[in-house]
Amino acid sequence: MLKHRLQHARNFLILLFGLLLLGCVMVIGSMGLLLYSAFLRQDQRKQNARNVITRTFRMYFGVLQSLHILHLDLSDLDSLLNDRGVILASNHPSLLDALLINSRLSNVVCIMKEQVLKNVLFGHGARMAGYIPNKSIRDIVNAAGEELKIGSQLLLFPEGTRTRTATVNKLQATVAVIAKRTGADVQTILIESDSGFLGKGWPLYRVPSFPVHFRVRVGRRFSPTDNVKQLVADMQGYFEQELANLHSAAPYTKHCCGSMEAQR
Repeated sequence: MLKHRLQHARNFLILLFGLLLLGCVMVIGSMGLLLYSAFLRQDQRKQNARNVITRTFRMYFGVLQSLHILHLDLSDLDSLLNDRGVILASNHPSLLDALLINSRLSNVVCIMKEQVLKNVLFGHGARMAGYIPNKSIRDIVNAAGEELKIGSQLLLFPEGTRTRTATVNKLQATVAVIAKRTGADVQTILIESDSGFLGKGWPLYRVPSFPVHFRVRVGRRFSPTDNVKQLVADMQGYFEQELANLHSAAPYTKHCCGSMEAQR
């Protein structure tokens, strides 16, 4: 009993450290970016902001991995580094999903809640990076089209919210509409974890068993089509099949998560 309580106390302190470190990293990074951007031309600021975001989150996850708080296998994302003008469509099991993807890809533009973009502490960096506010579908499609035209990678979570079911929620049509309007391919991304940590319904104060493992895998690429409903249905079936296969397979933590050096 005492051993269990000590383990819980240890994990609580680890959780607190991880959350406080994330807050500090984001505040310091945002303030530093604000100062540094003052010395850059307007046309340099967007890509510089994205580079800073990638380096900041890579550093953050590097610290957590070196302390064995998280075990990460993100290297498959590196195959997308040179892809331009593509839509990245991922499942959404955790609050960390966008951060994980951004830590490997430095030309990503996200669609974010407008309230977050207006946040005094965290919104400046996101606005500088050209992130798109989640307003009307028309505004999203127009802004997404402009970013894809100049070669940005548009990150979307077609579920619309974090996953509630064992595999994937019902997908929204936004990603298929954008693909139809812009002619951009849709590259699926599959995120797998051995924990429900920071998933839907997981409060920030709830303590998981550390280390938590995440694996991110590049999936099938879908071509744009005029039939929006069919594309959504095809993607729905693909995500359900792939994620069901992952859940039914042997625990991946025994073989998928390499050393820190393997992630660089």
